[in-house]
Amino acid sequence: MAAGARMAVVGASGAGKSSLLGALLKFYPLQQGQIIFGGQPLGAVQGDALRRRIAVIAQHTTLFNLSLLDNLLLAAPAASAEQIERAVSQAQLDAFVSALPQGYDTVLGEAGALVSGGEARRIAIARALLQDAPVLVLDEPTEGLDARTARDLYAALDVAARGRTLLLITHRLGGLAHLVDEVAVMTAGRIRERLPVAQYLARTAR
Repeated sequence: MAAGARMAVVGASGAGKSSLLGALLKFYPLQQGQIIFGGQPLGAVQGDALRRRIAVIAQHTTLFNLSLLDNLLLAAPAASAEQIERAVSQAQLDAFVSALPQGYDTVLGEAGALVSGGEARRIAIARALLQDAPVLVLDEPTEGLDARTARDLYAALDVAARGRTLLLITHRLGGLAHLVDEVAVMTAGRIRERLPVAQYLARTAR
């Protein structure tokens, strides 16, 4: 992928999408082949440095038994109040924050017990905006959400993706198709083909 590209990797469960993402994030070493990141082999990039350059919005958002503010600051500990408010607004979390009994100081509970799935996903979007990494990975970002919540999330995801290299991991594009320009189809651990998103949508609509 070139810098600034917007690609989806699609495939059925077990196709290897999660393994591809795990290899990209250096969660485990490659057994063969190599990944080039920023012009150098991935193995030469320190793990912490790599993860600072890649923001991930996943199906399951990790939240801690801390205040909303502290959960947001995990992505950017030095973020200013203005930066936090901008990220929260762009993630469409304003109403959620206003409804919390102590606002940003409200503790979210163990594993984010006080937060719905859609709200957790928006917190992840706000974190990604605060991190301001050049690469954004969306890993099944609307999976498990009802149709209305997923639709409401599309605009916030679009804001988060602007000006970044985007990699979308999903088993089906659905309402996320507008985020990407190209689709890579994965089967049995391999990328079988790459094609423009319009061509992919025309084929799957038959």
